Amino acid sequence: MFNLIFLLSFNIALTIATIYTFKTKKYLYLFIPCMLFLPNYFGISLNNALPTFSAVRGMFILLYIYTFFNKRRDLNFKKILKNPKTIPIPYYFLGCYFVFRAISNLYYITINADAIKTIFLIVFEQLLLLISIYLLAPTKEELITISKIVVWTATVLFVIGIIESFTFFRPFDALYTSLRAMLNDHYVRLGLLRSTTTMGLPGFYGNMCVLILVLILFLYNLTNEKKYILIIPLNILAIIHSGSRSDEIFIFFVLGLYTLLFCLKKERIIRLLKNTILVIALITIFILPFMICSPKYRYFYEGNAKSILMEFGADFDLNEEAPEGIEGYGTNYAAGSKSRIVQFTGITYTIDKNPFFGLGSGADMRNDLHYYWNNTWYICHSYDVGIVEIICEEGILGLIAHIALFIYIMLISINLWKQNKLVSKYFILYMLTYLVTTLSTANMYSFLILLVIYCTNYRSTNNRVGGGD
Repeated sequence: MFNLIFLLSFNIALTIATIYTFKTKKYLYLFIPCMLFLPNYFGISLNNALPTFSAVRGMFILLYIYTFFNKRRDLNFKKILKNPKTIPIPYYFLGCYFVFRAISNLYYITINADAIKTIFLIVFEQLLLLISIYLLAPTKEELITISKIVVWTATVLFVIGIIESFTFFRPFDALYTSLRAMLNDHYVRLGLLRSTTTMGLPGFYGNMCVLILVLILFLYNLTNEKKYILIIPLNILAIIHSGSRSDEIFIFFVLGLYTLLFCLKKERIIRLLKNTILVIALITIFILPFMICSPKYRYFYEGNAKSILMEFGADFDLNEEAPEGIEGYGTNYAAGSKSRIVQFTGITYTIDKNPFFGLGSGADMRNDLHYYWNNTWYICHSYDVGIVEIICEEGILGLIAHIALFIYIMLISINLWKQNKLVSKYFILYMLTYLVTTLSTANMYSFLILLVIYCTNYRSTNNRVGGGD
């Protein structure tokens, strides 16, 4: 009964929000968070040869309709074709991303239905999206508002994720309407459920939290409002309750890089220390009562800390002190980073088979993907490392495509440096954070495209392609 009520309520609320944002011409404020956080399993399976028609894809269609009726300016194609010099250099690299990915997948188009799906998604969910938002030309203020909405939406997911871990109650399972099997798994680790909310897997949820941490820090530096510092303890607790060791380590990467980029002056260092003490104090206030009152929760938090230390050479038996009724650490006890390192052998296998075009989209599901372990090549069905996914599926061409995209982001950041150092640094911080998160999961393209949206639109209008008339 709860599932039905939640599903109906959610659909009604989403419909009302869509109508309202259409009428007020603020659809991007709804679309962007839905693009990031709505699960793909919230949809309908029309045909196995086609991607699931998820609610998010329905919202893409609405965005394109919205753009058609509300676009603020047109791309001047005639002017661009007559004078290609009007195209800034970074856009050539952005174009290379789409061209090389398309070529890599076209190689398999006659023998692999997944290649057709991938080309469709690249065009439908990336290229058309960037063109649409470019035409809508959101202002810097609107992009900042979108960032705030994304952060507060994520904050709700932080809270729900923490509650989910303690209670084993997963409210967003009610959104599973697709008849096709999709990512929506759950695992128990150290006696508590690993949080996922709408992200499908704990690792994706943890990565989401790490990427949103960059946006939280951005908004804090932009507004100097303490409320964003108060979100950080929830963010870190959500990462802990995701049970993702890699993301717990990534927290230190983000904060270390943030310190190097933004906190080298004395007054900034002092402010950073004060905020760090506040965050640690709030986390301690939350965790300590649980650890004092319950051996189960003490085992969970101590086990999390020990599991991270084990990644740096410490030796603990995490199952040894498990309270009665708790099986122990759970899945992937000893593998940790080793399981990710092994996946790099898939690159060797791919280069040997087809270096330029890879094994084709969906290779993991077709038994074409192999990893080398204990002197044997094993068939595997998952990617847990983004670069392995890129090369194994799309080969050297796919790798070149993604390098071109990151060059685009870097060039935009450099061009923006003189105009706005703060934003430029955050583009770099977000990009490096995204690259680090790909060491623990497959690519989360919606979060990468979010950065491209910011890069493409967060600059003066006289730098627009075909603009400046």
